[in-house]
Amino acid sequence: MNYKQIQEYILNIPKFRKEGSIEQTRKFYEFLGKPGGEGTIVHVAGTNGKGSTCAYMNSVLTEAGYKVGMFTSPHLVSIRERMRINQELISEEDFANCFQELMNCIEKYNNNSDKNEYRIINENISRNFNEDINKNLVHDIIEGKGKTEQEECYLPTFYEFLFFMAMLYFEEQNVDVIILETGLGGRLDATNVIDAPKVAVITEIGKDHMEYLGNTFEKIAEEKAGIIKTGSVVVYSRNRQESAEVIERKARDKRALCKCVEKLGKQDYRFVDKKIDFSFLSRYYGYIPITLNTSAVYQIENARVALTALEVLGLNISAEAMQKGIEKCKWEGRMEEILPGIYLDGAHNEDGIEAFISSVKMDECRGKRWLLFSAVADKEYKNMKDKLIDSGLFSYVYVAPLKNIRGISKEELENITSGLEVRISDSTCEGLQEIISLKKENDFVYVTGSLYLVGEIKGTFER
Repeated sequence: MNYKQIQEYILNIPKFRKEGSIEQTRKFYEFLGKPGGEGTIVHVAGTNGKGSTCAYMNSVLTEAGYKVGMFTSPHLVSIRERMRINQELISEEDFANCFQELMNCIEKYNNNSDKNEYRIINENISRNFNEDINKNLVHDIIEGKGKTEQEECYLPTFYEFLFFMAMLYFEEQNVDVIILETGLGGRLDATNVIDAPKVAVITEIGKDHMEYLGNTFEKIAEEKAGIIKTGSVVVYSRNRQESAEVIERKARDKRALCKCVEKLGKQDYRFVDKKIDFSFLSRYYGYIPITLNTSAVYQIENARVALTALEVLGLNISAEAMQKGIEKCKWEGRMEEILPGIYLDGAHNEDGIEAFISSVKMDECRGKRWLLFSAVADKEYKNMKDKLIDSGLFSYVYVAPLKNIRGISKEELENITSGLEVRISDSTCEGLQEIISLKKENDFVYVTGSLYLVGEIKGTFER
């Protein structure tokens, strides 16, 4: 199987097991030999800012001379974005090798006299790659068809599959530090099968994935705080009192040391030529001047959380490495300027949109602002749309359906924008093309509402 076939196979694995259990995931991880589990691990959970915080830590550690493995989600364009060594994506060859290694382990795990049907299903899947992926075969494994009365066959879910591949890769590459970003939640996340990480990081808590995590800040924080383990240090963002109290209580229960990062006031940072300057109070070096290579105000908090986590990690990191690592870091899809005056931002919930709006207010635009918006159907997209329009920041608003099956339909977009001066495009790329053809030289264009939207636009630009 080549890389393209492997990627197609993984993308067709169901995202969730019907009656999934973290214990089942842990059992298989132990069967693999807990790859990467004995190393220095930083585990990151939260609603917003997880990926950026991981990226800042990765960049600083790289600048300090460490070899870093980073596992994040989701990807924007290439599935290989989820696994990196320092700043480099896993190669197609290494990705294929890790996939094959994992498939061999799954085969061994399931390969006994009670599980012969699994082997038949797996061979059928392999034979169908050259023609068409037989999704039903993969689905049958997940649903337990082909199992015996004694024990059903095991195939990791989409996210588990990639997590296991990443840990095998980091183990083989002998990295110094592993940075793991949770996918959804924390307590039941596949990454939580690891033993106690050196540092558990919890970024901003907001309302997202409420159908899985609960509909209050306290319930969501409880799930995120599930990554806190005995012996870890907990670094968290104190952006909401109710969620902070949950994290602090969980830390006390686990006898974990807490390190809180308070939000900076507006008087504590300044904008200079599309960059942000602020000071970080280091426990070793006193106040360090820090420059963020972005106009996204929300990245101040993420950078400060990242630096705080690195300090409690206890590695040898100089003030210069902190400064250079933060300034060099560019995390795609977060107020990313892909062309002069054209910005992509992956805000995909109400808190994210509010943070996005705060950054737009500071952009020093000398012309008019254009907005392209889309979202997935399981988000609070009506409230997100209302916040964007009510901000009064955008002179022209375009909406368009995503290609992704989870996206809002064009009909629903028409419903939620009825009576508004909003243009509806047939596709996101068509909408952006029209905006670019109409915008004036000093105008700014913003694309936001979903990371899938950002991925679609970036993929189009790359092609």
